[in-house]
Amino acid sequence: MFIESRTNERIKNVIKLRDRSSREENRLFFFEGVHLLEEYLRNGHIPHSIFICKDSINDYTELLSKVDQNKIFTVSSEVFQKISTEKAPQGILTVAFFLNDNVVTLNDDYDYNIITNINDSSIMFLDSIRDNGNIGTIIRTAAALGVTCAISSDCADIYSNKTIRASMGAIFWSRLYITNNLSKVISSVQKSGRRVFASALGKTSLTLGEFEIKKGDCFVVGNEGNGICESVISVCDNIVKIPMTNSTESLNASAAAAILLWQIRTK
Repeated sequence: MFIESRTNERIKNVIKLRDRSSREENRLFFFEGVHLLEEYLRNGHIPHSIFICKDSINDYTELLSKVDQNKIFTVSSEVFQKISTEKAPQGILTVAFFLNDNVVTLNDDYDYNIITNINDSSIMFLDSIRDNGNIGTIIRTAAALGVTCAISSDCADIYSNKTIRASMGAIFWSRLYITNNLSKVISSVQKSGRRVFASALGKTSLTLGEFEIKKGDCFVVGNEGNGICESVISVCDNIVKIPMTNSTESLNASAAAAILLWQIRTK
């Protein structure tokens, strides 16, 4: 099917997915680019629909042959410019269903003990991280090092196209937990015998590298400006800080997470 009208209903619906509320209502999200689509398909996911610019269709013949042809819509260059959010688009945009198989939402009535039974020995907890790039990068790093992420519900949306792009497709195979009660999840994990450390500055903070990290230890990384909320810190076993020179007072959230992830991965 060829679409050349910028007011086509399908095109309007794609544009609506830029808003988090629309994504959650329709349980759909979108991402752009050939690499992300390759990763998406490689991990066994089936797209809702694919929109490809008519000028690029010959570039992706082999890739598109793997998809139900009824899900593919060719659009004019003007229409693709309308739906794309990229500065240098590759001419291909995918609309996808929410990742229900590997992204679990832990509601109040959910059995929180499920998170204590995951195969990974360690968990990275993310508290109120609002930058899409940071969330995506942390998911990517955690996936590379084999660590599960538990993400507070007031973090940036994992289904934002900016988060998806920053994750470089790692979100398509990562095991993620979204929770509106991070403290409760941490307490459940502690009952399994794991220690949870809040990454924060404080008079009693332990210094990374000066105490023994054990297999199964977990860390919490907090908001870029305000850090970890007190209710979360209060349930943690201790506070830990990353040693730094006096030339800077803090690290980017994703950089701090990478250092902590490497520490627990090497155990």
